[in-house]
Amino acid sequence: MNTQTLKQTLAPAQVFEALARGLNIDYAEVETNDWEPLTPQARLGFADFFGGFIKFRFSQGLDNGIQRDLKNISANAFSEFLNLDGDGNERYRVGKDRPSFYTLKPAGRSGTNLDGFNIYKEFNGSLTLVDKATAPKWLIEALLVARKAKRNSEYNQALESAGHFQSPEYKKWSKSHRAV
Repeated sequence: MNTQTLKQTLAPAQVFEALARGLNIDYAEVETNDWEPLTPQARLGFADFFGGFIKFRFSQGLDNGIQRDLKNISANAFSEFLNLDGDGNERYRVGKDRPSFYTLKPAGRSGTNLDGFNIYKEFNGSLTLVDKATAPKWLIEALLVARKAKRNSEYNQALESAGHFQSPEYKKWSKSHRAV
């Protein structure tokens, strides 16, 4: 792994979710590193969360509650798309017993594989660059599987929104291709 480390910022929805779960959040003005804990005494208004002038991150040191939640989630699949981070990068969970979290940041033109992305491993709120040349094959495959599942879900949602699955042609096709 490379020694390049970045702090991950959170989107407002992630901040609200974390606060609802009782997790500690830090905040700072954009372009500064003056992090302060987000407490009820903080002088932030609702508009500050969406204004783009304040950035948020998880406080250092997560509690046991999030570990318990992660174990419950990880029972479903070995790898999965989680969400977009505050900068619009894709976040993935890989592993079942002790899952690791990875962020894909665009590094150029993206295709169906990971050539157009840099892979970062999340650890204690920091992102560490993963060298794809020395990364384990299972990691690349797990990220590809999760990314493909995410794209298929988006595609099916677009078809659903367009009414494709309600069309007479699709209903006829599905009746003739039912699994036995």
